Amino acid sequence: MAKRPKQKFFRILRNNAMMLGKIARYVPMYFVLMLAEGIIWGLLNSAQALFTFHLLNTVDGGGTFADALRIIASMAVFYLLAYIFDKWYWCIQNPLMKQKLHLRMHEELFVKARSLDLACFDDPEFYNDFVWAMNESDNRAVAVIEDTGKLINRIVASSTLFGVLFTVDPIIAALLLFSSVVAVVFNLLANRVGFAHDKETNPLWRKKSYINRVYHLADYAKELRIRRADELLMREYDENTEKIKAADRKYGIRYFLTYGISYDLVGTVTFFALILYMLGQMESGLLAAGTFAASVTMVWRVRWFLTDLIDRLTKYAKHSLYIEKYREFMAFTPALQGEITEVPPFESLELRDVSFSYRFAAHPKYGFHEADYTPPTAEGNGENVLRGVNLKITRGEKVAIVGYNGAGKTTLIKLIMRLYDPTEGAILYNGVDIRQYDPEAYRRQIGTVFQDFRIFAASVAENVMNGEYTPADESRVLAALDAADFTEKLQTLEEGIQTHLTREFKENGTNLSGGEAQKIAIARVFARDYPIMIMDEPSSALDPVAEYNLNRSILDHTADKTVIFISHRLSTTRIADRIYMFDTGTLVEWGSHEELLARAGKYAEMFRVQAEKYRLTETEK
Repeated sequence: MAKRPKQKFFRILRNNAMMLGKIARYVPMYFVLMLAEGIIWGLLNSAQALFTFHLLNTVDGGGTFADALRIIASMAVFYLLAYIFDKWYWCIQNPLMKQKLHLRMHEELFVKARSLDLACFDDPEFYNDFVWAMNESDNRAVAVIEDTGKLINRIVASSTLFGVLFTVDPIIAALLLFSSVVAVVFNLLANRVGFAHDKETNPLWRKKSYINRVYHLADYAKELRIRRADELLMREYDENTEKIKAADRKYGIRYFLTYGISYDLVGTVTFFALILYMLGQMESGLLAAGTFAASVTMVWRVRWFLTDLIDRLTKYAKHSLYIEKYREFMAFTPALQGEITEVPPFESLELRDVSFSYRFAAHPKYGFHEADYTPPTAEGNGENVLRGVNLKITRGEKVAIVGYNGAGKTTLIKLIMRLYDPTEGAILYNGVDIRQYDPEAYRRQIGTVFQDFRIFAASVAENVMNGEYTPADESRVLAALDAADFTEKLQTLEEGIQTHLTREFKENGTNLSGGEAQKIAIARVFARDYPIMIMDEPSSALDPVAEYNLNRSILDHTADKTVIFISHRLSTTRIADRIYMFDTGTLVEWGSHEELLARAGKYAEMFRVQAEKYRLTETEK
């Protein structure tokens, strides 16, 4: 990946302005109230020092008790009103507005994540940036707006007090200004160290997060208890922790030198130098005792305000580094594009000389360049999962894709669904290259049951609809469940299609068996009017009887549909009009079940082995 350009002033300004604009657009009241909070607290912070200054000068100058009382009363009223506003804002408004901002920004990120090419998730660098953007976006937005509020606070307070100190003695103001400029330099260096530290440790924290998920997700509970994976995970966790500690030590020393020593040293030396200077002025009779006491307080407060002001200013450079990643992620353009949004009714799907390699499927920005690609040879080049595939499927056909593990069957389906584009050749929908179609519009023609399907912690109906369910969908859901041979199980569920699946959030939820869950996944393709249905190992979790019933049900409910089966179990292939046999990424045979048996090739061998195993199992029983 190209080296990231250095952060320049206008780049920092543009990135932070973009984020502030987004906040103002999404949650305008958050923007307005945070600015108001900054102004009010800036006045309050400067009022504290001014109050001390005027009160001591009034007493020192022979003012009356009534004069002092007026100063105290004015300050008390201002304090009371400011604190009421402050508590109302931070206790009531701020948490609500943060949640609203969190919702809007994550909805935007979710939509963007869904549009990404599947190949992006195969690239660790992109995935690290993706996780970083998801985790940092709203937190960074909150940091920007709150630092802006604090910045306004410090500007108001510092400028007010700085002006007073300048009238007392310009030398005091000049020394404070000089120390502030020096502190800016060290703070910028410290921020660069912090960003480099985060960049190095982010992949390590992501791995630790993965291990944490493994230990608290029910999906892994059984494997952790009966296998030795626990030892591997614990070792990985320990090793990652050691790597993070090493990075903490390395960057901690740099941070200590730039921020802990240099930054604080400048401010501390300046402060005590000013105290000595003012003490000398008082001894010379140029500074009254009350003014000296008040000035010491103001110098202390101005130093603190300026230090924090500098800290806030330099944080914008750090914010900009993170916002840059967020902007890159949001501006990322998927490689899979297409202009045709009106997809015609399905007639045929054809693969012409299709080859594919995952290595060269990534977006060009993340490592794939066409010049690097080596086309497949007759013997294969070891990079291609699929090589020179030619086949055609027409409307209403029932087609089976078979082969041993690693034959390329699931990859073929990903290409048909246009989750990836071929690295060689073309796939034609009604004679038109599918790369000309908008991916979303094209995929709406295909209903898919994935081999690694997921059941959501939601109702049966919501799982079948694969999203929101309304009462108007009831007949559709029931028909889909019946087509998936789930009706008998449904009758045992007290709440019917409203039964909550899994016990993730509800104690009275239902945990389905593997075969029952698979039927829910199959029902999803029947709940919509898909002209093409792809079923990846649709009966892998079913016993032979359930498999037979499901196959018959699929045939009954898909008379006018095109169905593509991916299967290891060749008993399913008997219902197919045509079978395509794959071996190590190559289409080696095709024909009907009877034709392939008669040919006595690889399919016949595979069928014979499975039939013998099935007979052996029956004998053992």
